Amino acid sequence: MGEAMKTERAVERAVRSITRLTPLSRASVAVGTVLARSTPRRIANLVRVEVEYRLRRTRLRGRPYILIVDPVNFCNLRCPLCSTGLQRQGRGRHLMSWETYTHAIDELAPWAYKVDLFNWGESLLHPRILGMIRYAATRNLGTALSSNLSFAIDDQMIDGMIMSGLDFLSVSIDGATQAVYEAYRRRGDLELVLSNLRRLVKRRVELGRKTPRIEWQFVEMKHNQSQLPQARELAERIEVDIFRVIPVSLPFGMEGPLRVRGDWYPKGRPIESADPDLCACPFLYRYFVVNPDGHVSPCCRVFGERTDFGNSGRQKASEIWNNRMYTAARSHYRKGETVALPTVCDSCPAYVKRSRYEADQENSCL
Repeated sequence: MGEAMKTERAVERAVRSITRLTPLSRASVAVGTVLARSTPRRIANLVRVEVEYRLRRTRLRGRPYILIVDPVNFCNLRCPLCSTGLQRQGRGRHLMSWETYTHAIDELAPWAYKVDLFNWGESLLHPRILGMIRYAATRNLGTALSSNLSFAIDDQMIDGMIMSGLDFLSVSIDGATQAVYEAYRRRGDLELVLSNLRRLVKRRVELGRKTPRIEWQFVEMKHNQSQLPQARELAERIEVDIFRVIPVSLPFGMEGPLRVRGDWYPKGRPIESADPDLCACPFLYRYFVVNPDGHVSPCCRVFGERTDFGNSGRQKASEIWNNRMYTAARSHYRKGETVALPTVCDSCPAYVKRSRYEADQENSCL
């Protein structure tokens, strides 16, 4: 197939992908984000990224259109399948500085649609988190936050979250009773979480706001499967916007995965496929992940300093985006390409590497 025909087919698939909006997740939220935040530059960049993704380009002209900027990498809980909860991050505890944050936002906002202000920590523990949300909103970026809400939140913070311009809030609640909830969300207080959630929903109505849209996120595990109906009913009574059940997963590089799966994975239900995805890794094309110390990770799953691809405090994002580590990582997904530099992506089991691609397999995931 000629290069021109490949490009034409990639454009067609990109347009279909944009129409489906799956890379932005939560379809209704994604539709609103794209409709509200599109500019000619962002639309052109989105098409370019999706074309380059499908052509398996290693050096990109497109810029990432989803930002993950982690304000803090510590948490008040000790969840046993989280590197932060296990205190095995391989990185020091950090609060992102205002300068690091605004630098990352300013450089990438012209091309990006949204910023996820969370990854490895409890973002509401950052003293300037509301200012961070407001700043992203001034740059016409959609904003999303994930929290456990298991700590005291005063009325000023409740109002601030609602009035800051935050578009989406996901709250992690994996049970309907304290005993089941704290089996995973260790140190958590379910009644406190539910009280905070009720206050948020009630105050949002009082202020006449439609955002943030609020999601109850339930990680389904062996010990809490039986409480799914009870949790769903409770979420409906509180009147959250979305009740979302997600599969449990293991941290990258978890030791003894078979034993851990036996401890936590639900019985009688396949939670994750053992087969790697036939697509190229979307993180290497669509996402830019900045840790609280300013270091850049290739995706949201890896966490140690040894896996970093650059430092946004010392380098421009455009330089990092096409540096030797990024181009080497993308080379895994281009048929016949030589991988010139070892990276953490070498050991990632999530996506089929270039050596296993066949023509029909390449097309099946587009």
